[in-house]
Amino acid sequence: MAVTLKDVVLGEGRVKVIVPITGRTEEELVAQASELARHALDLVEWRVDFFERAHDVDAVLAAAARVADALGGRPVLFTFRTAAEGGERSIDPDAYAALNLALVDAGLVDAVDVELAFDGAAGDAVLRGAHARGVAVVGSAHEFQATPSADEIVGRLVAMQCRGFDVAKMAVMPADAGDVLTLLQATWTMATRHPETPVITMAMAGRGLVTRLAGQVFGSCATFATVGRPSAPGQVPVEQLQPILALVDANL
Repeated sequence: MAVTLKDVVLGEGRVKVIVPITGRTEEELVAQASELARHALDLVEWRVDFFERAHDVDAVLAAAARVADALGGRPVLFTFRTAAEGGERSIDPDAYAALNLALVDAGLVDAVDVELAFDGAAGDAVLRGAHARGVAVVGSAHEFQATPSADEIVGRLVAMQCRGFDVAKMAVMPADAGDVLTLLQATWTMATRHPETPVITMAMAGRGLVTRLAGQVFGSCATFATVGRPSAPGQVPVEQLQPILALVDANL
């Protein structure tokens, strides 16, 4: 089942390109957003955990309004990546839910990221609130030390589907090419046996590069690229990525 974010459809056609903004101040965020508006990409992920005032809801709302204006209508995925999953800072469950729901209520974002392993009640509150306002929810899980078995990867992605997430996303850290194949096998299993939602998968760092370039072959609906500072290991500059994605798509 496809998910539509403004004019971008996840789960249909060519793999979509998501580029993060990681500014620490409002001015940095606006500058980054203005730069992204000049590049060929599909969605912008605001990694708000990089923002130095991320715990101040009013400051986040003010920055979000300026970012949305600078992006000129590009869809925005709002993400507070917690320290436990590779992010820049921690946050308590009530504040996590309140921050996400404030952005949803303000109509300033098109999707929010909710970590599968984060406090269940807080995550479910965000899920309910977002769906009530027509905002999509991306479930996410990250393994920065290893690559789980294919069955475990599939199990986590299916768990996201069962909780009602609109998109299921998982990133792993491969130790070797075998781990990369494990991630791709799990992705293919999701695409063929559990197609209820789009999935986004990637193996990080250099060894996992092929998953960012050829994910469409195996069923991943989106990939992350960079303009400037990356938000995760292995992300490729968008100008280098786009011709490769076009080549893959043209031959499928």
